Amino acid sequence: MTSRSTMYYVETSAQRSQRLNIYPNPVAQFLRRTYWAYYVHLPFYGLTKLDAFWLHTFFLTLMSLGVFGVVKYCILF
Repeated sequence: MTSRSTMYYVETSAQRSQRLNIYPNPVAQFLRRTYWAYYVHLPFYGLTKLDAFWLHTFFLTLMSLGVFGVVKYCILF
């Protein structure tokens, strides 16, 4: 009796870009790096709880305003 694996490989966007020799979008890379550097890592290593709270609030506000702007643009356009 042969056993079948239930796991399957799904390549990431970076791996796909590398395999197809597609240059990634520099703006998207910058935003991704900024997100990981300041929103995820910095609160754990260099900030107090209050600083982390304000940074978290700042990024959530930016994201909320961005989503609101896109939705409003789509509705009014």
